[in-house]
Amino acid sequence: MKSRNQTILDHLLKGYSITPAEAASQYQIYSLAEAIRDLRNVGNEIHTEMNYPSGRPKFGRYTLVAAAKKAA
Repeated sequence: MKSRNQTILDHLLKGYSITPAEAASQYQIYSLAEAIRDLRNVGNEIHTEMNYPSGRPKFGRYTLVAAAKKAA
């Protein structure tokens, strides 16, 4: 079984973006912001686009800009 962070990174590496609702429904991951923080802390560049739907809570959509370089 893949870790939460690896699951999210694999999703982003495929070129998809992800929101907290998508992470919960597709992967049963309810701590997306924490996973994104962990991925950023190891060198992945991830863009956050904030969404402010009328009458609903704001949320972020995350997209991978550049993956961390692996050590040779």
